[in-house]
Amino acid sequence: MSTQRVLRMSWRVIPFVLLVAVPLAAQAAPPWSGILDPSRAIDWTSAGFTIPNYTVNCAIQPTLTPNSQSAASANTTAIQNALASCDVTHNVVNIPAGTYYVAGWTYGSQGHQVVRGAGPNSTTIILTDEVGCSGMWHGICMIDDVHQYNGSDTVLPGGTSQCQWTAGYAQGTTNITLSNCGGTPPFNQTIVLDQANEKTDTGGVYICDVNTTNCGYEGTTGGNNDGRFINGVTHSEQQVARVTAVTSLGSGSYSVTISPGVYFSNIRSSQAPGAWWPGFVQNDGLENLTINGASITDGNVAMYDCYQCWLKNVKCLNGGRNHVLFLQSAQDVIRDSYFYGAQGSGSESYGLEWEASSGILVENNIFQQLTAPIMFGQGSGSVIDYNFYIYSNYGGSYVQQAYESHNAGNNFNLFEGNDFLGIAADDAWGSSAQNTYFRNMLYGWQSGKSDNTIPVMLRFQNRAYNIIGNVMGQPGYHTGYQTYPSSKSAVTGGQESTSIYSIGLAGQDNCSTLAVTNCDPLSFSTLMRWGNYDTVTNGVKWDSTEASPAAVPYVNANFTSSYFGSLAHTLHASKPSWWPAAKAWPPVGPDASTGNLGICNGGTYAGGQATAAGQCTGGTVTSAWAAHANSIPALDCYLNVMKGPPDGTGSALSFDAAACYASGNTTPPSVPKNLRIR
Repeated sequence: MSTQRVLRMSWRVIPFVLLVAVPLAAQAAPPWSGILDPSRAIDWTSAGFTIPNYTVNCAIQPTLTPNSQSAASANTTAIQNALASCDVTHNVVNIPAGTYYVAGWTYGSQGHQVVRGAGPNSTTIILTDEVGCSGMWHGICMIDDVHQYNGSDTVLPGGTSQCQWTAGYAQGTTNITLSNCGGTPPFNQTIVLDQANEKTDTGGVYICDVNTTNCGYEGTTGGNNDGRFINGVTHSEQQVARVTAVTSLGSGSYSVTISPGVYFSNIRSSQAPGAWWPGFVQNDGLENLTINGASITDGNVAMYDCYQCWLKNVKCLNGGRNHVLFLQSAQDVIRDSYFYGAQGSGSESYGLEWEASSGILVENNIFQQLTAPIMFGQGSGSVIDYNFYIYSNYGGSYVQQAYESHNAGNNFNLFEGNDFLGIAADDAWGSSAQNTYFRNMLYGWQSGKSDNTIPVMLRFQNRAYNIIGNVMGQPGYHTGYQTYPSSKSAVTGGQESTSIYSIGLAGQDNCSTLAVTNCDPLSFSTLMRWGNYDTVTNGVKWDSTEASPAAVPYVNANFTSSYFGSLAHTLHASKPSWWPAAKAWPPVGPDASTGNLGICNGGTYAGGQATAAGQCTGGTVTSAWAAHANSIPALDCYLNVMKGPPDGTGSALSFDAAACYASGNTTPPSVPKNLRIR
């Protein structure tokens, strides 16, 4: 990564009065009906799954030697033997209290197994080496026994694990036709649907990359091929879906039913859509322990071809390139965990990193001292909700936000209810589209930093985004509402790093970081915004013009300005089932009016977020953001239980989800279903 870098909308079944007809006559109106056109959103309730509560031990349980680095290899063997003894009804490998050096481990390809410690403050794994993980070297590897990747001969044209996708292109369809298949599509497993990137700008949804059209400031370096590379073109737009039925049509063609349905609104035959299957393993988990990766290079945990796998109540320390990697995976869950620290302050020190993965749920986690907590290399249909991030450790004066897009093809992802420094979609390796930010607290500030301090950054050719009900900016710091291009070569607005929005630029404050890039007015004109509060205008913007961008190729008009002009200024929201009973709801947004989140005034942590004066050593706490922001449970855990400093500095803290979320947040997730309009 370079330095340039809903709406799960918590939708429960709650009555509302404004309904908009959609072309799904036999179905109930989608949850975002009345505020987003269907071409801008998907049913995000398909992200994640209910984590199984495995209770039966595997036949062998590991006997480990604590506090001995020389025992690392033997400890690995003991864990591997225990995992090998698991089966579909014997699922649990217990790691007792203690500190153990381990040379990494790989889960068995049978799946349905969890490695469970006695608690993050009781069981610590110090990783001394990495396992191969089919070239994705990590300390802990959840992987199947096939693990083909996007460059394998078997998944390229003519291979045995691929087909052409010849019918069933409509957004939302669950029945597709695959033809010219090299083999039979796998029943009850996952496949990857894809299509070729664009060579010509459509004027609408435009998925391009540096290999095809110089669509990024990294230039044609040949790097970051996110997807199959066929006939000189990358296939970055990818969705991982599960096959629920396969019917032969003869002559190498099949009718295939998938779940969830097709995400994308721009699939067409001219872009050579296809399908391929990399391998499959289901239900591997890691719970209730600490992992320290300070002695390894690449990353702590990899989920490779992993379907409905999970981390829960894990304290993850000192990741290399990443703490967790998702590769060709779907519906995994990361929740109730703490990710701290990186091995350096360079660009590649991520929390969670996506590659060709879909429907991932990241919920109620704490991220501290990372380059970026979230890094979408390539992912679709995922939900990032109610997480807290503090202190970007990137060197110099520059900060890094959570990255919703870094490579090409990151479409239809949802960020909801997070407390983040900001969210960025950059222009390093390619473009993305149709992502949504809903009810996030995006403050865009860090003590001692002055560059890239932008709550929302959308670089050029990232189009048709939706930004709804957020609270943005740092009081007294941000001075401009937006910086955006009035043409491909001219920027309108003030200094980018003190703006609430940076939209459509090709480089910091300009349109020509490299000769291959220009500013993109369509990033601005296709952006949908509604009901956001910012510290520059000091109010909630219910701007009907901002809410109703016109139609462009593959995205319909988002209703009309007059429609939004007559709309009630209310965003409905209902609580996720795990939400603490005593916590304010909604936590963030225009309808939160008694928010407890303030700013330290003076003292050691001046400018930091706090909810009580005692957290602001030597100072006081001042109300801020017009009371539109409450602390989320992850922030309460950080400030009140872990006693974390409001500036995010210092060493790793004691963490156990059971101490923070005694009201029930350690139970398996229930996917929020909340926004409707009323």
